[in-house]
Amino acid sequence: MIPSIDIALLSIIVVLAIVAITVKDLLAATMVLGVYSFLMAMVWVEMHSVDVGFTEAAVGAGATTAFLIAALSRTARHEKEVTDKKTKRLPAVALVFIILLGVIFVYIAEDIPAFGDSDSAPNKYVKLFSMDADEIENDLNQGIVPEKLIGRVKEAGFQAPTGVINLRNGEWDAFIIPEETTQHFYPKEQKYYFIKKEGDKLDVYRYSLIVRWVEEGKRETEVVNMVTYGLADYRSYDTLGETAVIFTAGVSVILLLRRRGKL
Repeated sequence: MIPSIDIALLSIIVVLAIVAITVKDLLAATMVLGVYSFLMAMVWVEMHSVDVGFTEAAVGAGATTAFLIAALSRTARHEKEVTDKKTKRLPAVALVFIILLGVIFVYIAEDIPAFGDSDSAPNKYVKLFSMDADEIENDLNQGIVPEKLIGRVKEAGFQAPTGVINLRNGEWDAFIIPEETTQHFYPKEQKYYFIKKEGDKLDVYRYSLIVRWVEEGKRETEVVNMVTYGLADYRSYDTLGETAVIFTAGVSVILLLRRRGKL
């Protein structure tokens, strides 16, 4: 990420958002929202989420803008002046809500790991619990899964490990046998836990899903590009559902906005 570019893009986006909700000309608001969406696509690309950027540009800046303009062709271009007193209070209520929501987001953002941190919990593993290392460490070094470890893992609500290997001094990987082993493309064993000795304690972590995604994705799907095998293989049903929703929305808009005798 380039901070100067990020700050510039986000500043322009905030200005465009304010303009879009305050301008009375709905066509102008639609065009501003299109520019807003296009800049958001640039933000996604700059954050290395090229697939999200493509979707934002195509659906947000492209299709949505076209649908809104088509809707305006069948309605009024300019916003009517609000006369109801209760309705006039809504912007003030919305502003208070947005400020409170912004404060909450800022508070939560303190716990967000640094961008691209490969050792962060979402990218590596999450700590489950700690336990005494006495008598357990020797079993781990010999490739034996201690009964105490199995018991603690089950107490935490996770699947018990079936095997363990020594990575280096004081670090081990523990494996499970997944339920999907009846399907040939799943490994018979997959690493699921990471165990590390800290002083006289053993810290037990659960590997994040992204670890398996990165390490096993190419072999399991035979697709080189990580984003492609994620969208088209691992979550292909989800992608199909998203495509069906967009197609249905497009057809619905065309049916609602069609002019008699022209479609």
